Amino acid sequence: MANSVSQGRVPDAFTGVIAPMYTPIHQDGSLDLAGTAEMVRWLAECGCVRTVFARSGMGKMFTFTMAETRLFAETVRRALPSRMGMLLGSGGEWLNRDAGGHADEGAYISQAIEITNFARDLGCDGAVHVLPAAILPRDGESHHDLVYRYYREVHDATDLPLLIYQPGGMPEPYRLNPRLLERLVELPRIAGLKLSTAEDAVFDPLADVVRGAPFALICGHEGYYAQGLPKGAVGVIGQGCNGYPELLAAVERRHGLGDREGAARAQEAVWDGLKVTDGLDSSVALKQYFGRHGFGIQPWDRGGKAPYDDAVVDRVQAAIDALRTPYRRELGLAPMGCVGAER
Repeated sequence: MANSVSQGRVPDAFTGVIAPMYTPIHQDGSLDLAGTAEMVRWLAECGCVRTVFARSGMGKMFTFTMAETRLFAETVRRALPSRMGMLLGSGGEWLNRDAGGHADEGAYISQAIEITNFARDLGCDGAVHVLPAAILPRDGESHHDLVYRYYREVHDATDLPLLIYQPGGMPEPYRLNPRLLERLVELPRIAGLKLSTAEDAVFDPLADVVRGAPFALICGHEGYYAQGLPKGAVGVIGQGCNGYPELLAAVERRHGLGDREGAARAQEAVWDGLKVTDGLDSSVALKQYFGRHGFGIQPWDRGGKAPYDDAVVDRVQAAIDALRTPYRRELGLAPMGCVGAER
């Protein structure tokens, strides 16, 4: 199968505002499939989200079983408008992650290949794979050789474009450096990198490796988007892509118009959006915010935080609505009416 990367360009689905969608669940922790469709509807009706990233870090990807991954992805795919792209977090199960355990190497890689090919058959645009801190190197193998071997094995077993994901907090031995990224991008279906950092010292050396190549360098920290775009970034994945994507779309638009100062001002608004949920579990608070706008998404999360009281949600709603409104006008998007909370 030929893909856009092999043809020398970055696919549209790997650019712009990419929402790492939250995972709607019931209070008992089980998947809420009706809420999942509502979450997709919210992102679609925002009007400026290009792609959804299902089973994301924001969506607690490491809590998913294989069966849940399939069911969740199928639900997202059915609900997604044809104009929007879809990425799927495609690593294997690492359900004991928070307890400090590691996955069995053979099972983890086999599952990663299985889910990647499932994503291909489902019609996803790409599969996202976190650097494999779930597994340990073999005797005599360096961590970087393990990282390369993991991506090589998945790459050779599929024809779907793959995106590397380096989250914040990744253990140092597994982190990318320029030499490792050079090795990885020699694999033709390694199509992009979600790099979660706001530090020039981390971003710049890796950006230098892929500058000018048909490779999707994606800012994984939304607060860095205006800085990353001039360095070759083509997209952004972060909390705000769920809750206030208009701000990030404005950063991109203003940058494209050559308005660096305007992009910087929009970026300041993004930081203001992040401050709204300081001290809160954003997954819970923003699900409650979506509910205030009439979307049937329950206020539960697998992180275990209880829903916030009305006073907290009132504050979140007022602040985020005030941030979003002028940018929706700038982008020519219709107002999103608020039905208010059911009390």
